[in-house]
Amino acid sequence: MKNYHSKQGSQGGKKWAGLLTCQTILFVLIGLLVSINTNQAAAEPLSNVTQPRETPEEELAALKLDLSTVLRRYSRLRDNYASLAKNCSATVVNFTGCPEGWLHVLVNEKCYYFSNDKMDWPSSRDNCTSMGSHLSILHSKSSHEALEKEASRIGGFNNYFWIGLSDREMEGDWRWVDNTTLTNNFWQPYSSEPDNNVSGGLEGEDCVVLQSNTHAWSDVPCQFLYHRICQMDAFPTTSP
Repeated sequence: MKNYHSKQGSQGGKKWAGLLTCQTILFVLIGLLVSINTNQAAAEPLSNVTQPRETPEEELAALKLDLSTVLRRYSRLRDNYASLAKNCSATVVNFTGCPEGWLHVLVNEKCYYFSNDKMDWPSSRDNCTSMGSHLSILHSKSSHEALEKEASRIGGFNNYFWIGLSDREMEGDWRWVDNTTLTNNFWQPYSSEPDNNVSGGLEGEDCVVLQSNTHAWSDVPCQFLYHRICQMDAFPTTSP
């Protein structure tokens, strides 16, 4: 009995020691994140004293270089923190974000905007571009499932949403708005989609919608009016 309790106490001590070590490292990483900006700011006055006055162009170039360095350090520390927190069974702080009103999908660190108004495909493409984004590109099943879930939630009777896929340049050559070719597809199962049906006009069906009620794609005439899904990368947040 004595040996059993000693063994249990030893295992418990090791477990608590491991947790304390993880917590200590977490605090160190968080402290490093905070210290990056502090160290950069503290270095400014010294550089002004020891260095000759720079031109505005040189100063801007130096600031851009400093920002790039800080962001790289931030990214490494963020990844290390997320990995460590996962191993320690701690809650991982989200270090990225999206503009207000955009859906943040963590599986691919993308932001998605579901429009309230309707446009044709070319206008939808241009509208997304004007917001610093593009019509959504869905290479993976996880991305597709995240979008179809949100589309089903907000779509109501509006089941169609433009995505950034078309064969407008060459019939049958389906390309995303970034000119990458189609690899994984989610066309309507047990149907002839994409069928380039000319019932909607002589130009056929060269643009693609996500249908929230069927969780699949259909090709439709590009001049039809539908809601759209814009996409951009999630951006680093200034604080956890």
